[in-house]
Amino acid sequence: MVQKLKSVLKTVQLRLILKSFIFAGLLLWVRTSDFMTLPIFVFLLACFILYFRNHTQNNLENFSSFLILLASSLYGISQLSHPEFLLLSVIFFSFLFYISLGIKEFAFTHRFEWNYIKNLFLVYSVFLSYFLADKYFLFPVKFLSIFLVLFLLVREWLFWLYATFPKRYNLAALIFAFVMLQIVWVISLLPFGFINSATLAMVIFYLGMDFLVNHFRGLVTKKLIIKNLIVLVLSFFVIFFFTKWKI
Repeated sequence: MVQKLKSVLKTVQLRLILKSFIFAGLLLWVRTSDFMTLPIFVFLLACFILYFRNHTQNNLENFSSFLILLASSLYGISQLSHPEFLLLSVIFFSFLFYISLGIKEFAFTHRFEWNYIKNLFLVYSVFLSYFLADKYFLFPVKFLSIFLVLFLLVREWLFWLYATFPKRYNLAALIFAFVMLQIVWVISLLPFGFINSATLAMVIFYLGMDFLVNHFRGLVTKKLIIKNLIVLVLSFFVIFFFTKWKI
């Protein structure tokens, strides 16, 4: 029985790797074609087919983050021109695609932890894309897009805990996304590089989500608050130390 289970898991993993290679190849095709309509259409169609192919699992459990992954990968590679950075970006998004499908198809043992990791990387990629791009071009659209992305991801994240209080989760996600939006705006005014700006936003987002998740689990303690404050202060010092000031 154990050998049969290992064989099934191995088959699932190989299938997920193959799907990730398809994702990577199509994403590269989109970039090398300068985002022509046909490659984008084929890329999106193939991704949806790969995602919904297994109908025995819950296809909508991570659907919001899946859509954000597709949008983030397309927008992210559009900001890159150097081949080495483009290749790293494609590998990164393909890895997130692999994790997303693996969670949906129950290929991982600790699904909640993998979902946590996937969403953190996804949020970091969104922050990197935002701070790398020209924020003053179509500023309202990009600013509202950040808010929508954060709201959808946080709401999906909270529903992974318990689906008992959907209205409460929606309200919490709405408030948290709004607060993070203000923080991102403040960080964008600081003379940081895009990596340091995205990292600072990511640290604040992670600590905020850690507090929010523990709040709904009833695990918020004085020790947790002090620990998060220490991490936040240390992160500020490290980021400030490695920043090349551009005043």
